[in-house]
Amino acid sequence: MKNKWLPIIVISIFLTVFFSCKNETTNQKKEEIIIENTDTIPEIPRMKDTTIFNKYDCCFVVTTSIKYPDSETEIIGTILLLHGWNLPADEWCKKTTFCEKALAKGYVLIIPDYNKSNYCLEMYPQTRADYQKYPTITWMLETHIPNIQETFGVLLPGQNNNVAGISTGGRGATLMAYYKPDIFRNAASLSGDFDITMMQDEFLYYAFIGHYTDFPKRWEKECFAYDCENYIVPTYIGHGQIDHVSPVEQSTMMYDSIKTHHPDLKLKGNFPEFADHNYDYWESETDSVLDFFECCE
Repeated sequence: MKNKWLPIIVISIFLTVFFSCKNETTNQKKEEIIIENTDTIPEIPRMKDTTIFNKYDCCFVVTTSIKYPDSETEIIGTILLLHGWNLPADEWCKKTTFCEKALAKGYVLIIPDYNKSNYCLEMYPQTRADYQKYPTITWMLETHIPNIQETFGVLLPGQNNNVAGISTGGRGATLMAYYKPDIFRNAASLSGDFDITMMQDEFLYYAFIGHYTDFPKRWEKECFAYDCENYIVPTYIGHGQIDHVSPVEQSTMMYDSIKTHHPDLKLKGNFPEFADHNYDYWESETDSVLDFFECCE
């Protein structure tokens, strides 16, 4: 008799445990959804300075440094720092006081090394072979930033997130703001490009997206100059008038276009007469950019 009922008892116990675990899992999922849907602004966790590595495609690894204020300084937000084309990612920190002052104010700094990326949406058949290994802005927004969000709890919607860039990074900063206004509260573009269709002979554009005469619509798609109506992030725009790399008109046109579409948007332009495309100029903008990030909208 004992052997006859033993299998039934075992099966009964198994089913009880199975459905019990299943219900527990379901309840956990419901609790997680409730947490995710709260309106509470996620707090920025304090961690140690670190460096992470994210593989892009087959042949390039993006190195990202994350720096935290000292333990006695309250964390007030984040700044995503975007370097110039083919410039060392940490050179902005080393050659100016920007990072030192930002950390002292309480910002977490996120400094990715995108190397020779030109923040294009995709790689095209016409893209130079040796440039195809560098990350697209699509990958940055859909893979890289989500990885940072999940791992470190920063750059989350609702937090005080800012993005700043110099030169090509200035272009990148405004593109980040354009595509992700839910993440970035402010942006700063120093010596960046805006309407690339006005720079048809610029090697760094036709080397990535082909010649303008062959692909005019593609060039328009790769910038937001034709969609300023949907650029809604408060932005600081700085550019020296004797810039020998990127024409100052790139930034003055951007300022005028955004101002036309959004006259009430927090927007500031600074176009000093004798400033060039270098760290001396970018250093001169340090306090102004940080003040802009702190100022009310």
